[in-house]
Amino acid sequence: MGVNDVPIVGEPVAYGVGFIVLLFVCFSAVLRQYFVTLAHEGGHVLVAAVSLRTKITLELKDNGDGETTYRGSGWFSELINGIIGYASPPLLGLAAAALIALGNPWAVLLGAVVLAFALVPFSIKSLAFVVPAVVVLGVGYVLIQGSAQLQAAVAVGIAWLLLIGGAADNLSFRGRKADASDLAQTTIIVPAFVWELLWAFVAVVSLIVGAQLLLRPGYAIG
Repeated sequence: MGVNDVPIVGEPVAYGVGFIVLLFVCFSAVLRQYFVTLAHEGGHVLVAAVSLRTKITLELKDNGDGETTYRGSGWFSELINGIIGYASPPLLGLAAAALIALGNPWAVLLGAVVLAFALVPFSIKSLAFVVPAVVVLGVGYVLIQGSAQLQAAVAVGIAWLLLIGGAADNLSFRGRKADASDLAQTTIIVPAFVWELLWAFVAVVSLIVGAQLLLRPGYAIG
């Protein structure tokens, strides 16, 4: 996929795929949640691995929720791990949009395959294996065999799903988020609703900037 192909992304593909993803997020809450939760829990797994935690496990549940467990503790790493979960999907979506705007949708596909494959060793129970496997096999096939147009469409779909799906999760205040409650206990002085507002802010900013990048590929970064 070369730089000269980028305008394809900016007009029909970005708008069309964005609309399809919006419908998918609105009308398939549990199915889309599997992929957004995979990004969410992937953030937890990454921080736990970097901070040298042991016995790290990743579980995806039938209702779309997820859980990451590990052994070991440390105030700062617990703080970062608590923050990163709900921030991961929108920030990954923003990074994907930036790569597409720079003319590198193949990098989005490669990143999705590598990150999904990296989660497999930590997965427990069937869904935690199935969802990453779907990403690896499906996106991997497009990366190797897909045309430039198909690669662009799938990359844009990944970006939109993370941006819109992440925003849908972070802007939902119907129930207290477990990560927010954990952070409130970790920091003591910062209540849970402040963390929820922070994640909502990250999601909204990521969605706005990401949409600009996807719909206007020439958008200047920085």
